[in-house]
Amino acid sequence: MTTTLIVTVISSWYLVGLSVTIALVVYPSFDLVDDESWPEFHLQHMARITWAVGPAWAAQALGLAWWLLRDPHRVSTTWWLSSLGAAAAVVFTVGWAIRLHECLHTAYDPQLGRRLRRVHWWRTVCWLVAAVAATTALSSN
Repeated sequence: MTTTLIVTVISSWYLVGLSVTIALVVYPSFDLVDDESWPEFHLQHMARITWAVGPAWAAQALGLAWWLLRDPHRVSTTWWLSSLGAAAAVVFTVGWAIRLHECLHTAYDPQLGRRLRRVHWWRTVCWLVAAVAATTALSSN
């Protein structure tokens, strides 16, 4: 059980750190890319960020699933909070962030960029909830 929690904690905190970096460094830099360079820049961003997020997202999901399946009688409030935080981040990503990125493929729109940043902060909060809950579970294990 401890290994499962460690995987969940590490992947969750990684996602928080990555999310904060994206919010404070990557998304603000979108405003600095000229119109001619934008399509290729955005295409490269999407391709590379998938590799940065995907494995951690999978590890977090697998850790949560294994946590549930390994000992369903020990599933607690911390599991629910971590799972709901992770699931909400998926909803914000699939429901809003990916769609906003799709609208930005050919040209950058500052209004859409601001919407993307707002949605992204909600994802960050969700990942933070998941990370804190998983850490709490690990520390009480």
